[in-house]
Amino acid sequence: MDKNVLYPILSLLIVVIVAAGIWYLADQMGATGIHTEEHHEEHDEVHVEEIDIIMSNEEAEKLFFEAMDLPLNYNEYTFAYNENASNGYTTSVYITSSEEGSYVKKEDAIFIRELFLRDNQTVLCLETVNRNLCTEVEQNSTFNPYVYVLSELIYSPESIEQSKQNNEFLIEHGALTFGPQMQPKTYNGHTCTEITYTLDYSKLTVEEMRILGMDPDTPEVLLSKEYNFTLCIDPETKDVWHKSLDYSNFGTPESTESTTASIEWGTSDPIEVPTDLVTEEEMVEFYQALKTSQVNYANCLVSEEFVMCIRSEAIYTLNENLCKLIQDSSERDLCYVNVALQKGSSILCEETSPQTQDDCYMEFAWKYKKSAYCDKITNTTKQEECLSLVASPEEGEGAEETNSGSEANETVVEEPEEAPAQEPEQPASTAECTTDSDCVVAGCSSHLCLPEELSDVVTTCEYLSEYDCLPLSTCGCYEGECGWDENQEYLNCLDEKKNQ
Repeated sequence: MDKNVLYPILSLLIVVIVAAGIWYLADQMGATGIHTEEHHEEHDEVHVEEIDIIMSNEEAEKLFFEAMDLPLNYNEYTFAYNENASNGYTTSVYITSSEEGSYVKKEDAIFIRELFLRDNQTVLCLETVNRNLCTEVEQNSTFNPYVYVLSELIYSPESIEQSKQNNEFLIEHGALTFGPQMQPKTYNGHTCTEITYTLDYSKLTVEEMRILGMDPDTPEVLLSKEYNFTLCIDPETKDVWHKSLDYSNFGTPESTESTTASIEWGTSDPIEVPTDLVTEEEMVEFYQALKTSQVNYANCLVSEEFVMCIRSEAIYTLNENLCKLIQDSSERDLCYVNVALQKGSSILCEETSPQTQDDCYMEFAWKYKKSAYCDKITNTTKQEECLSLVASPEEGEGAEETNSGSEANETVVEEPEEAPAQEPEQPASTAECTTDSDCVVAGCSSHLCLPEELSDVVTTCEYLSEYDCLPLSTCGCYEGECGWDENQEYLNCLDEKKNQ
């Protein structure tokens, strides 16, 4: 959650306190009804409860403001936090800032973004496990919106003051309210006091939204009318150690949780701006590919075929970091082996579990016909089997292992002693399906459209350029057989790929 989101203020609470005081005086003077001794005692109990809630809200608001103002006391700071969304998307953020400059690093499973702000110079770097590019961002750069998003993570007096004004307005109009409870919690070994508050956009009129630069069609308003937050603050240092947000995404519950890893006020780390820069034109193509992969990653997170989806993306982008997201150890190992073979990087075999490493090295020995891989196998029987594979060269022997993987076509074999499984033949029956729901996408590269009973088929994971056209088609039942819809756009794409 962004640090500048929705800090509450005192206005509404003052009105409540004054109203409570008037009610109390009127009650003591008999203006609210006839008081018997029994009724008076019962009313006092309710009244004390109300005052406790008000005082709790006052304390929560005071603590909240103190935490918000804390960065204003320092010209230098360094902090890091991790953020997790309920759909499985995770990011880690590191920030250091001083009067001389600032640095922001944001990382997810797809790539790393780095922003350097120093000496009137803005440098943006994008990095994957395979490539790292940096470019200087000029005033008219296409990367300016991206730079703005990253720079907003840096504390600034201007942004804090603007946040105060916005939240004063929200509280004044009843859209932002505190919960009555304050509870002690512990995060990463740090004790803090957790407060709650709610933002309800339905309490604002259209004109009030516009004053905040919003309207009923603003994504935040359309997505959900109510957002529930928690914030855990150290009452002594005012450091924020944990944040959470719960809301309804068009009726589906969603949540985001942010936990602080470290905070250091009054000190910053050295900032070394990269000097090996590329042109913006070189960076744009790389950036577009990364954003495409990020969209694919997000789609995988909500896919029913999560493992297959993530594995295919990992292989296609040569990104072994995606394999870490697979919980099942055997499926995770298969992902690593696939990426390792596709990249031509046997060192990735070390990322697999001990029982899979021998098989991974055997795959490399079989593919490149090099006995050196067999020497790494610890199981004697498998080592002998590996040497026999190398001693019986087949067509295509002698390929060299590469780091880039550009010439290393991947082979997926669940049993390394056998040749890669071939795609299955279609059943003899001409009526393998009756509706589109009878057909599923299958294959390591999600390139097959098969009857549901064949969805677990094992295939090689060689990625062909024609597969780029599959998003233009749909898998369905056509004349009793499962297949891809050969619409004109899809066919045109295939023709282009064949002519390349």
